[in-house]
Amino acid sequence: NWPRENYLDNANLSDSEKIDMLAHEVDAWRKKYEDAMLRLGENPYEGVPVTPIPPNPDPGNDDGLQKSKKSRAELENEETYGTDEHIVKILHSANVEIDQELAEQLPTWDDVVSLYGDKPIIHGLETCEPYRQAVKPEDRMTGPAGMFNTGTNLLFELLKSNCDIKEAHTKRREPQRNGMRWQVPWGKHNPPTMHRFKNVAKAWGKGIKHEDFMPVVLIKDPYSWMGSQCRHKYATFWGHDDQHCPNLIRWRIPDEDVPSEVRVKYALQMKLYESLLDMWNHWYEEWDAQTFPHLTTRFEDLLFHGEEVTRQVCECVGGRFTDYFQYVEDSAKSQRGVHKGANGLVKAMLQYGDP
Repeated sequence: NWPRENYLDNANLSDSEKIDMLAHEVDAWRKKYEDAMLRLGENPYEGVPVTPIPPNPDPGNDDGLQKSKKSRAELENEETYGTDEHIVKILHSANVEIDQELAEQLPTWDDVVSLYGDKPIIHGLETCEPYRQAVKPEDRMTGPAGMFNTGTNLLFELLKSNCDIKEAHTKRREPQRNGMRWQVPWGKHNPPTMHRFKNVAKAWGKGIKHEDFMPVVLIKDPYSWMGSQCRHKYATFWGHDDQHCPNLIRWRIPDEDVPSEVRVKYALQMKLYESLLDMWNHWYEEWDAQTFPHLTTRFEDLLFHGEEVTRQVCECVGGRFTDYFQYVEDSAKSQRGVHKGANGLVKAMLQYGDP
């Protein structure tokens, strides 16, 4: 929680980025006010002589007001209806209350382990020490890279809320001045060979030395990723519709198997792939071939081992990890445009924890 002036005096942020950060702060403080009033049983906007912005409605409440979240301390004294302790810990770190209906839907930890293992997989940890030796503490930064729909915004939110490089405070680079960046400076979705040292991302890229940045590359199971692409295609273009997706083979050519080509608009190039799977393979093969320090982990590990992944990334760049880990319950993507309908924590756990 930084003073308001910290969000205004960052010369590396554009006016639109400053406005976005201020809007985020306004939303956060409005939510705190609403919660406080609701705990007192009061309508937060009663008596206000202007047309109010109403709290988010909760279909389960007759008064149409959003039910305020309980604190973690309060949640620890609540019934969890047999939910596995690992799942409870994740949900309570996001201040999610578990009722009997939710408990019956949640995956077991055995389900999660059968799918992804009992520990996160993080490649590249051996590059952390060389990175720390090469980059002075005040110049260190980290943030996500990844294909569309791989959880890059979630990783940023977890790092921003739970990691702090204290030496970075003097640099005034980020709104919170903690070395946690929204994306790699050449653009998180852009392949590194063509874009590192050649492209400056429009958001959070100006004035950032590419060699000082420790990227964290996120990867998602290709089957699930293709489903996400069908819902939110971003800058990918290929022949498909609601009945034919991911459409790896062109359905309009019944007599032979012809791959459905995919075109992707990156910052410095329009690239053609044979299919969505070919796009997935080539994008991550390119990252795998890079020799500069970087980490790679799975979106699914961020979901079910978020605290451990965030801690290891934080320690990799010499940051201080929080004593009170906070997960992001709602979708880390803003709910507008192409991000509308993106999964929050609970929905994602139900989807990705189902064997």
